[in-house]
Amino acid sequence: MTVAAGLPEADVAAVRSLVAGLRSKNYSHGVIALAAAPVWSGPDEIDFNGQSVRVRVAPSVLAIRDALTERHRADWVVILTDRDAAELPAGVLEHLTAGRLSNLDPWPALRELFQAARQEFHLLSLSNDAARAALRDLDGVRAPAPGGVLTNDHLFATLADRNFGLRPAEYTPHHIALWSMDDAITARFEVWRQHTDPVLLEQFYSWIETRLGPLGPVFVAVWRSIGPGHLVPLGLVAALIGDGSAASVAFPAARDTIVKARTLLEVELGNRALTEQQLTAWGNAAALAVSGTNVPDEVLRRAEDAVRRLHAEPLVARSDVLPMALAPRIAQFAKALGAAVDSDDLATAENAWADVVAHRSAHVGTADAPRNVQVGAAALRLLRRRNLEWSEPAGLTHWLSYYRRDLSWVDDAVNDAFVGADDRALATVADRIVTAVRNQRSEADRRFARQLASGGGHRAGSGGPLYIEDVLDRIVKPLTVPAPGPTGGLGSVSAGGPKPSPVLLVIADGMSGSVANKVVADALRRHRPQWQECRFAGADQPHAALAALPTVTRFSRCSLLTGGLAEGGQDKERSGFAKWLQRNGLKGTGQVLFHKADLDLVSRNHALADVVRDAVDDTEHRPVVACVLNDIDDALDRSDPIGTIWSTASFKHLDPLLTAAAAVGRTVVLVSDHGHVVERREQPSVQRGQQISARYRSASDLDPEPREDEVLVIGERVLSGHQRAILAVDEQVRYTGLKAGYHGGGSLAEAVIPVSILVNGALPQHLGLEVAPAPQPAWWETARAAPTPMAAPPVAAAPVPKRKKPPASTKPVAQADALFDVGTPAAGPAATAPMGRDRIAEVLGSELFKQQYAQFRPKFTKPVIGKLLQEMLDANGRLALSRAADVLDVKPARARAAIAVLAQVLNTDGVVVLSDNGTEVELESALLFEQYGVAP
Repeated sequence: MTVAAGLPEADVAAVRSLVAGLRSKNYSHGVIALAAAPVWSGPDEIDFNGQSVRVRVAPSVLAIRDALTERHRADWVVILTDRDAAELPAGVLEHLTAGRLSNLDPWPALRELFQAARQEFHLLSLSNDAARAALRDLDGVRAPAPGGVLTNDHLFATLADRNFGLRPAEYTPHHIALWSMDDAITARFEVWRQHTDPVLLEQFYSWIETRLGPLGPVFVAVWRSIGPGHLVPLGLVAALIGDGSAASVAFPAARDTIVKARTLLEVELGNRALTEQQLTAWGNAAALAVSGTNVPDEVLRRAEDAVRRLHAEPLVARSDVLPMALAPRIAQFAKALGAAVDSDDLATAENAWADVVAHRSAHVGTADAPRNVQVGAAALRLLRRRNLEWSEPAGLTHWLSYYRRDLSWVDDAVNDAFVGADDRALATVADRIVTAVRNQRSEADRRFARQLASGGGHRAGSGGPLYIEDVLDRIVKPLTVPAPGPTGGLGSVSAGGPKPSPVLLVIADGMSGSVANKVVADALRRHRPQWQECRFAGADQPHAALAALPTVTRFSRCSLLTGGLAEGGQDKERSGFAKWLQRNGLKGTGQVLFHKADLDLVSRNHALADVVRDAVDDTEHRPVVACVLNDIDDALDRSDPIGTIWSTASFKHLDPLLTAAAAVGRTVVLVSDHGHVVERREQPSVQRGQQISARYRSASDLDPEPREDEVLVIGERVLSGHQRAILAVDEQVRYTGLKAGYHGGGSLAEAVIPVSILVNGALPQHLGLEVAPAPQPAWWETARAAPTPMAAPPVAAAPVPKRKKPPASTKPVAQADALFDVGTPAAGPAATAPMGRDRIAEVLGSELFKQQYAQFRPKFTKPVIGKLLQEMLDANGRLALSRAADVLDVKPARARAAIAVLAQVLNTDGVVVLSDNGTEVELESALLFEQYGVAP
């Protein structure tokens, strides 16, 4: 008796495959003797498509004969024996369905599994063990091979999808990096790795390595050594080590530090040497993977652990992603800002701030911004403003415009700075800047107060400012002009005459100009392009009104809603508003003015009270509806408004009111009745007068003269006793107990009323409106002057891209979440094509672009990409994210993710030609054409 050496062990998949093969030849039952090791770990009986299959082991011919006796008790009997075929007598062979001893050949079974007639030549490198392992791991799969040919691509795509969720067609470095960040998915890979045959695992590694191109060896080395969950964390470390990145220029480090970290990284990868190209590409892929908003915390934690483990802490400031990188960037910015305070040269500070903003944790301009970032942004803005002239407006009209377009933004920045920085150096330099600007700002309040004393108490004739009591007549009423009909006459004529255009008047009690800036910006940002801020054609300044004096609710709001100077509460406001509507032919049926109690009568699960929604919806009978929001005024009593990021969501009812107005086509007028100043707790309160109000006192015989920080106002617009009052001017002055904020005084923040007109959709031409320009003053963001023309230098072979940091006036600030922070020469005349050439088309037709497009396969077509690039080229390299979303046909919320995908296509060899700064998309056109070989 002889024993066949090295026979494979059979498994359930192999048994099923043998039975399936015979059934395909029309055998309904039978006995199979299989040359295999006489061991079996599976069940004694298997159900296969309704038939019973018994498996028996037979280490001898006698055992084979014994197993044959079971052929009448099951549909199929499979006998596993290590006997040589020559040992089997004719009496045994005649009972075998095949008439012979069958071999465990996995290839026919594997082809049968995939319904393939053929297989590619190098399938699993023709390893029988790998084929058998694939049969086990893919048992029961249904995935017919395309064209009837089984390939490694199809086999491993099916295996990866089934066993560890790696989807077909996701075999680029970017998709693998995204896949690797899901711990639940990578845990499934680990389970498969531990249970599959090592031969099949090696075949998988070889296959995926070839699919990933130049990064394949690196990715597989990480996979082998510590698992796929470390692909992105270690990639973020690799981004710190490379010498060719822009960050390496901005944050230089000792050569010994870089060499040490690089060596430790290579040791961790099994002593695999890494090229500069691999480090850059790996770092870019990792940065792109974490460019979204839903990055698992564990990924960043592992990356920071790797930074410490590889002794790369001195390099961490180079990262736009790692949380621990923000602090050294803030420290560098604070140092540069301190130098700029003394030198007035902001270039270094602007570039240091660009590095802060580029960090994914900066969240500039949002409620998620860390205190250091919020204070840093405010301090830099105020330093820019400090270096500019402070105007001396002639008359109240110009003061109102000056405050809305400039000084209200100063107040905004000062409030942001008062949040306080955690970094001591930043806090110190910010205090120097804020103190200097506040001194100038305080002088502006006093100059305004002198104008208020001479002209604010009396109504001027023609050429005077817009008064709060005239807002209904001069702002609201013109917006109710009926729309013309199709033939030029009045359209929508009802029984009572032409139908007025509907308006919703929203009065945010206590809203200052600085708060209005944020609220309107948020409304446009969140609801664009539906809502647009407008102003009346011919107006060259933002709309603003002068409050009634003193600047308190019972005077100013009552005057607003009655259309004339008046004092009173809600009853007076209701009756006065109704009379104004009646005088102007706008009287409606039902309630048209809603105060806080009305608005708060909201039914469960409804955004608006039924009575309010009914009124807003009723444009036929209630053309003008007004709502009073008390959220800001309430906040001054209960919470600290300093540093608050005001938005439409900060108001309980503003968002649903905007939605309801949009649904029925109402123009929205957002206005306040007075502003406010905030309590900064800098000095004890100044207690004067009879404490009748926080910010004004009676001009009584006991203390009739104003101090230098007060102003005396006299006239019919002064609605307190005897048409005389003394108003506080300096924001530190108050006459009553401590609160978070106050109103009633004569400062710009209290007396200037912001008036914003918001239109949903296309502008109604009959209303005489035009879209208002962006309200931010020039100093709010970095200057974006056109670059100085320069002669193009000779192009050296294989240049290493480096970021230069020019003066702030010629280099825009890079914004948050810039994926690969590589600055480049700005697009100058070299980006201008001669007449008749389409250089964008040349880019799209270049071999490099074709390769990039084929490798990353973005969902955007080449014509769409070309349209985006052309629009950016026409716009001097910048395009709003909202416009980019329109061009790419994606939702605005997905714009940044879409740009990240295109950046992967266009940014090659570590050179960034396309990026976004959080609000705009930026194109380095000169580099684009150079990189893709398009001649000037």
